[in-house]
Amino acid sequence: MNVAKTGRYNPLLALKDPHYRRFATGSIVSVLGMWMQKIGVAWLAWELSKSPFWLGLIAAADMLPSIFLSSFAGSLADAHDKIKVLRSAQSVAILQSLLLAILSWLGLITVEVLFGLTLLLGISSSLEQPARLSLIREIVPPNYLHAAVAFNALSFNLARFVGPIIAGVLISEANVGVTFAASALAIGFFSYALAVIRVQKETDRSSEAAQALGTMDGFRYVSSQKSLLVTLGLMGASGISVNGILQMLPAVSDRLFAKGIDGFVALMAASAFGSVISGIITLSRPPGARGVVGISIAVLCAAASLAALAVIPIFHLALVAIFCMSFANMYAGIAGQALLQLESEPGKLGRVMGIYSMIIRGGPAVGGFLIGTAATFVGMVMPVVGVAALAACYAGLTALTFSRADQRP
Repeated sequence: MNVAKTGRYNPLLALKDPHYRRFATGSIVSVLGMWMQKIGVAWLAWELSKSPFWLGLIAAADMLPSIFLSSFAGSLADAHDKIKVLRSAQSVAILQSLLLAILSWLGLITVEVLFGLTLLLGISSSLEQPARLSLIREIVPPNYLHAAVAFNALSFNLARFVGPIIAGVLISEANVGVTFAASALAIGFFSYALAVIRVQKETDRSSEAAQALGTMDGFRYVSSQKSLLVTLGLMGASGISVNGILQMLPAVSDRLFAKGIDGFVALMAASAFGSVISGIITLSRPPGARGVVGISIAVLCAAASLAALAVIPIFHLALVAIFCMSFANMYAGIAGQALLQLESEPGKLGRVMGIYSMIIRGGPAVGGFLIGTAATFVGMVMPVVGVAALAACYAGLTALTFSRADQRP
């Protein structure tokens, strides 16, 4: 069914395919578990150390491996069966979550052990994500790829909305170990769903297998495609600034508003709610020429809202600011990923998604570490405003440059 010919756009048609439906269901459960674990790790790191530096360092341990491994993982996804790559990485993630749960229950966890186990999960996630993202294109018909990308992003942020709430209840009413055990079960559910998925069309990898593990090929390809390169730059700007501060919300709650875990959960929920509303609106609209300019404006708005979050002294207004920040950031994320998915050559998509994963996971790690380190010496406000200003300048210049290019005859 071709949207252009019928004039109709149904964003849920991709779910009619049983294999994509299994993938989508397993993915949202898995991401729900991932966000529960993120909340558990962040809160446990803060409880063990009361240090913004350690909080930023553990956030970096989760995401920094992407800088070194995601390009290789993207090549791996192009050269091998993506489902096998996914399930292998998930086996490590399940064992890591169970070990965290056991050590927490036994009272043997320390901030150093937490750092090591989080680093292990970061390595596993770095190997998994390019395969997960590029697998969508092998399951979903091209006409509904935009809807699938939007639905995937929406489910991710719906899980980010629900996950902190569940994790907060489990931490408050039971203990943090239960959160880690629940995460292991959620990842295991997705691994089972992947076992019964069949792709629509097997990709012939034999001609590319020899060159695919040459990780610089992805960077060369992206460098030759201006729209891909600039889009990835915008994802990096929002990652270091907007997504970087999401790694620091326990410190934001305590240091800026003295709200503790209740404030932390409220900030996370407001952020996720803004993302969900934005995702629903984006999902309900047919794909159009959003382009680099639209992504740039969205990143600019998200950065402005981030700066407002840092300087607003009233907690309820801060919730509004983080809602607006996540609303704009979600739009940029969906539009950016859709552009990368649709404009990349199929045989190089894994490598493009590897670089994308490196940026969206490594950017927040770098941002969280820089903000956390600087906050140790100068407080939270100046570092947050600083990264927001840098992201806003880059996004504004990009929007201006591409707007002028579009106006040229």
